[in-house]
Amino acid sequence: MRKMFGVTVGALCLIVSVGAHATNVAELIVRGTIKPVACNLSLTGNGLVDYQTIAASSLSPTQFTPLVAKPVSLTINCGRAAQFRVSLSDLQSASKVPGILGAGFTEAQNYGLGLANGRRTGGYSVTLKNLSASSGVLNPIMRTSPASAWQHSDGKVAQSPAQYSWRSGTTAVPASITSLTGTLEVKAVINRTQDLDLTRDVTLDGRTSLSVDYI
Repeated sequence: MRKMFGVTVGALCLIVSVGAHATNVAELIVRGTIKPVACNLSLTGNGLVDYQTIAASSLSPTQFTPLVAKPVSLTINCGRAAQFRVSLSDLQSASKVPGILGAGFTEAQNYGLGLANGRRTGGYSVTLKNLSASSGVLNPIMRTSPASAWQHSDGKVAQSPAQYSWRSGTTAVPASITSLTGTLEVKAVINRTQDLDLTRDVTLDGRTSLSVDYI
């Protein structure tokens, strides 16, 4: 009897449940995303700028020490003629040494070289140079945010939200091109040795993310 009672109650509950949620309306949802052809960005040497071994004796205890500038070749292919832009984000911004780049640079153009033994190693600048497309020579332009107007640039790259593009004419209007080649000139500056821990090796660890997208 107990078994039959259980079956009867279960069936009753099922009938009530189905009745309570029954409906004669259903919704068909169709989704998808149409995207333009993606841009491909590449840097020679996988973007590695290697200063190799730096003798501590070549550094100043009281002054910032600039190192030689190093070029990294940049190539962008977007598959079709379009206006596009690049932006850079400093992944080591917490290690920034204020004022290390000197005159002519802003703190937005100062990228951190990481921490070594708890000390700030230094900084570096990034400059766009030698820009060209199949149509000819290009010149850099920039805007301080996605909502601001484009303006002429000397090529020194500030970090996001600043964005950079290139013009083919005299006005600050992004050129519509299929591909671009150019150079990222990287120039590192080492912190004062009095602010470093030289009892152990100090490794330069600058890391920057580059992104490219249509405008």
